[in-house]
Amino acid sequence: MSDTNIIAARRALLLVFGGIALTVLGSSLATATGRPVWRVVAVVGCFVQAAGWVLYARRTRGGAV
Repeated sequence: MSDTNIIAARRALLLVFGGIALTVLGSSLATATGRPVWRVVAVVGCFVQAAGWVLYARRTRGGAV
């Protein structure tokens, strides 16, 4: 892989881990407080994680998933 692909793959993995963090944070706070707004944060985290995996696969495999 070239340097630009490595940087793009790392950015995609940052999205993945950011999504994981949002999901864990949102689900933990939703359980602790019972407020539905934290469930929304958890769902957004799932979408961010999925987008990161799609970008990572596209960068490492050279095309669409």
